[in-house]
Amino acid sequence: MKRQIVLLTATLLLAACDNKQEKTTPSQTGLTPQQIVGIGKVVPQGGVIELAAPASGIVKEMHRKAGEHIEEGELILSLCSSDEELAVREVDSRLKSQELTMESARIMLEQQRILYTEQERLLKDAKELLVVGATTGENVRTLQNEFDRGTEQIKRLENDYRLQQSQLNELKIQRASRVDDLQKKVFRAPSDGILLDLAPRVGEAVSQYQQYGRISPDKPLVVMVEIDELFAHKLQLGQPCRINLHGNDEVAATGEIVHISPDLKRKSLFSDSGTDLEDRRIREIEVSLNEVKQPLFIESKVECSVQLN
Repeated sequence: MKRQIVLLTATLLLAACDNKQEKTTPSQTGLTPQQIVGIGKVVPQGGVIELAAPASGIVKEMHRKAGEHIEEGELILSLCSSDEELAVREVDSRLKSQELTMESARIMLEQQRILYTEQERLLKDAKELLVVGATTGENVRTLQNEFDRGTEQIKRLENDYRLQQSQLNELKIQRASRVDDLQKKVFRAPSDGILLDLAPRVGEAVSQYQQYGRISPDKPLVVMVEIDELFAHKLQLGQPCRINLHGNDEVAATGEIVHISPDLKRKSLFSDSGTDLEDRRIREIEVSLNEVKQPLFIESKVECSVQLN
């Protein structure tokens, strides 16, 4: 009898433990995250400028070095440009010859206009004298023929002058094109900033549109962060953020979300290789920095904690 009482008591205790466990499980699964963490990169606002070569050629001279601060329009490097310089001088020579030809055409036209005016006056006087019988009809007809020939001559000279002017304009356009080709051999900074890197060296070949360097513009630093798609719907503008250096628990800076991408991206923007694909998609946010407590370097990898509440 005692043995049966002990077994019954043990059975009741096990049943009570099972009921207690069932009551605590739903409360645990109902927890919501207070923050979400994403991996980010420190960049200047608007991003780093990738410099593309406007022309191809051989590097002749390097005027600046990586790490130096440069201003907009400042010379970075120059390519060999002997062919382009020769082309400009050739067009300049043709321009001078064409300007002289056009000036001659103008002088001939002005002289013909003076003669035409005189012929017109003589014809008018002859017609008035013919009315009173002071001249002959033959003289009037002769003056009329000379006047008509003068009219045709003016038309021909005017057309020739316009033709010479048109050829001069074409040469000016050609010169502008040659000068543009020459200027493309000189690479200049598109904005103020720090020259992060400069790939080519003197004597090396550069292809047109090839990236030859990068500039970090003089703009405030921001953090571009990637948030997993599971939490994409929880992001809002103005949410506070804490920035930590990768592998460091200390807060390096604080800020807030100022931009949220409208779409989900398939591939990480922070991958070092184009073959480094991501299985999950992410939503990109931009975080402005309010307080910087530790030095942040351009393109340094950081962790960003977004406070949801």
